[in-house]
Amino acid sequence: MNRQPIYLDYNATAKLYPEVRETVLRLLDTPHNASSVHTFGRTGRKEIEKARERVAALACMPAGQVIFNSGATEGNNTVLSHFKGQRVLISAVEHSSVLQAAPQAERVPVTPDGLLDLTALEALLRQETRPALLSVMLVNNEMGVIQPVREAAALAKKYGALVHCDAVQAAGRIKLDMQELGADFLTLSAHKIGGPQGAGALVLGLCGNTPVLLHGGGQEKGARAGTENVAAIAGFGTAAEQALSGLEHFAALGKLRDKVEQALGSMGEITIYGASAPRVANTSLFSLPGRPSETMQMALDLEGIAVSAGAACSSGSARPSTVLSAMGVPEKEARTALRVSLGWATSQEEIERFLEIFEKIYKRMG
Repeated sequence: MNRQPIYLDYNATAKLYPEVRETVLRLLDTPHNASSVHTFGRTGRKEIEKARERVAALACMPAGQVIFNSGATEGNNTVLSHFKGQRVLISAVEHSSVLQAAPQAERVPVTPDGLLDLTALEALLRQETRPALLSVMLVNNEMGVIQPVREAAALAKKYGALVHCDAVQAAGRIKLDMQELGADFLTLSAHKIGGPQGAGALVLGLCGNTPVLLHGGGQEKGARAGTENVAAIAGFGTAAEQALSGLEHFAALGKLRDKVEQALGSMGEITIYGASAPRVANTSLFSLPGRPSETMQMALDLEGIAVSAGAACSSGSARPSTVLSAMGVPEKEARTALRVSLGWATSQEEIERFLEIFEKIYKRMG
């Protein structure tokens, strides 16, 4: 009997909520250019503004502060490009869309458990040439570690720097309040919370600063040119509503994540990265010596189980995780790391089957 595949890579992209699918398909049936003044255009505009309210609610911000775009990579690039030529600080464990968007930026080190080193941050902030921007993610995509953004933002403001926060892996996982965090710019992505790929948002704080990357149209109040993807944006709004209402359910995934870590620990000497730091409930990055992550990943895939070796954007790269490198993890050890990330559709039965298959593969490779 063929069994359904098991998807445990929600941090790469989440399964689409059924409600999101219904929204997207409904809007794909008719043409909607939200800049048009006829009925079709006005209908599209109405859908976008409804989605804007829902996404704003996810970040506890007014709807007028949300700018829709193609995703968090665009949002991150928009903010970092705006500060090109100025002194910028970024955490050493940022997503590649931040690291590569600001190759000249100074990296703030992290502690061995993956948390931003606040002492090192303040030392960089107080230098004679003050930074214009600090960029630090709220939840690390590989380990699920929750970064001390609120404390980091308070330090940044003390020295006159604005704050950008990539909140992609935090939305729908923990309560998200942009003003409480002290962020001036916040980036979100639809497909990480059960929405469609190709839709995201840059949420602006109250600093009065609006970064613009794409020019050539008046869309999004002139802040992001290009015809809006009405179906994807509306799907994003539906996903935001589902994610916000499902926070309690998501927190319950911690029991399944702990079950995975305990079972794997009984198989061999396991290292769980970021285990001593606050983490979101769905993510575990771990290594078991002697089992290369690439080999384990392929063996699991052949059994119908999807996991990752870290960030999806780095898959296929010969280099070890930049996150683990920043934490001081030896390269040999880093090459055995695997990430399991759960989501809204993950069941206990799937976890039990995953552990059964994982143990079989682990013993076979011993």
